[in-house]
Amino acid sequence: MYLSLLVSAVVAMKAFEMSFAALHHLAVRNLVEPGLASNVPIAIDGLVVGSIVATASFPKRSPGWWYATGLFVLSTLVSVAGNIEYAREIGGGPVSLIIYAGMPLTLLFAVHLTLILLARSTARPAPVVEPVLSTEPDEVADPVTSPQLNGHESELDGHAPMAPAAMVSPAPPGGPRTPLRFNGFEAANGRTLLNSNNR
Repeated sequence: MYLSLLVSAVVAMKAFEMSFAALHHLAVRNLVEPGLASNVPIAIDGLVVGSIVATASFPKRSPGWWYATGLFVLSTLVSVAGNIEYAREIGGGPVSLIIYAGMPLTLLFAVHLTLILLARSTARPAPVVEPVLSTEPDEVADPVTSPQLNGHESELDGHAPMAPAAMVSPAPPGGPRTPLRFNGFEAANGRTLLNSNNR
């Protein structure tokens, strides 16, 4: 991250130096006093850098952002045209024109990349929100067992399962009845008491 920031900043400075020299010599060749000729590249390329930085400080698509964008586009075109004119005046060929015209564009891209890397390196990380764990135990439903599904009868409340009641066939009407049992009990006076118990 910091290495990329350093490289992009150095590239921007070297591109500015090349464009500065071309515009300075162009101003001298076009009758600008040597003591004042340095103001020409400072005004043109300085406006390129300043307008690019201004676009990063304004909200996107706001009036200030559009104004700064228009300034850096216009100043970049003026710088490119000046570098091309200087290459033509010194008798440069197509390669020379490309080299001199590429310096203002390189300055533009390098400054923009430097701003992006600088903003990313100084951005604060988003706070990490830790999830809140509930201390209340979750309600667990009682398991439902089925003797038919498990293949065996379950014991209820610690007792053995009840065996199914035996089927008792009803006595046919008019059939034989079970005789009564008579148990004798001898009373205190010597009499015999009969107690009948049904089966």
